[in-house]
Amino acid sequence: MVKAVILVNISPEKTKNTFEKVNKFPEVTESFLVYGEYDSVFVVNTKNTHGIQDLVMKIRKIPGVLRTVTVIEMI
Repeated sequence: MVKAVILVNISPEKTKNTFEKVNKFPEVTESFLVYGEYDSVFVVNTKNTHGIQDLVMKIRKIPGVLRTVTVIEMI
C-alpha cells in the first residue's frame, strides 16, 4: 500500500463542489479544506505509485481544480 498527500488549488467559486467530488474517490482516507498556499489536502492510499498517478490525473480533470502537488510517504 502506498500513502500520499495530494495538495490541491481550487478555483474559489468552485471550492465546495470540487472538494466534495474529490472526496468521493474511494482512495481518499482523510481530507481538509485549509488556508494558505493550497486550498485542500487529501490523504490517499493506493496499491502502488501507478494508482496514485491515475488518481491525480482524475482529480486534475475535475472542474475547478487549478493545480495539484503530490507528496508520497517514504517508509
